[in-house]
Amino acid sequence: MPYRTNLGCLWVVLLVLILGGMPLLVGVLRVFLGLVLIVVVLGVAATWWIRRNAVLHYTQTRGERHRAFVEKLVVLLVRLAEIDGDLDRREVTAIRQFFQSDLGYKDEQLLWIRDLIKESRKSTADIEQICAEIRSNYMLQERVIVLQVLARVANADGRVTEAEREYVERIARYLGLEAFIGGFGTSGAGGMPGGQPAASQVDEALATLGLRRGASPDDIKAAWRSLSKENHPDRVTHLGEEFRTLAEERMRKINSAYEILKDVGLAS
Repeated sequence: MPYRTNLGCLWVVLLVLILGGMPLLVGVLRVFLGLVLIVVVLGVAATWWIRRNAVLHYTQTRGERHRAFVEKLVVLLVRLAEIDGDLDRREVTAIRQFFQSDLGYKDEQLLWIRDLIKESRKSTADIEQICAEIRSNYMLQERVIVLQVLARVANADGRVTEAEREYVERIARYLGLEAFIGGFGTSGAGGMPGGQPAASQVDEALATLGLRRGASPDDIKAAWRSLSKENHPDRVTHLGEEFRTLAEERMRKINSAYEILKDVGLAS
């Protein structure tokens, strides 16, 4: 069978040469290549159109608060990545990786994030104004999630530079979260001998509850109760299921902080 196919092709070539010679053969090849190019271009255009419409459909199915929240969050992440200079491919990848690995984004969601990163690079919006809008339109839990995400991305490579630390602290001040910034520390201090938490862990636990040294047991208990209500995962359903995961993580940290403070006798 292969031999017949090859002979058939050979007869076609010979027929073309007999009827029109080389110019006709070249013309046929040009037409063929032109058709191939048109098919490729149309295929690429169709793929782009389908993906664009998928992104548009996804964003339309999200609520306005969800879209605005993610848009502002991406701007703040891009500004964080630009702290040490121009945004490069590694830093863009780190942002996309966060949304993919930590929030479970895929397909049209990642295309949306890619578009938002491009738009954010062109944005001249002042970060203080962005934070003022977040502070005006979102509750404590949502603002804490912003800080939570910034701290995690800043520490994605295992270390936080001084410039990154100052940036995250500045965002915390703009969002009215100064009291909580110590709760996102990266010291990673371990426990003291005998199972007692290190001093840095105690300070971090207090900061997680928005408190400092000197807080009374009643203050600690009241803060824990208040934050447990305000940070309940059910209260971020309007932001999408992906942010519920971050809220659950935050709740675990709040409860863990309270247990640490009870263990050292600071909370009743």
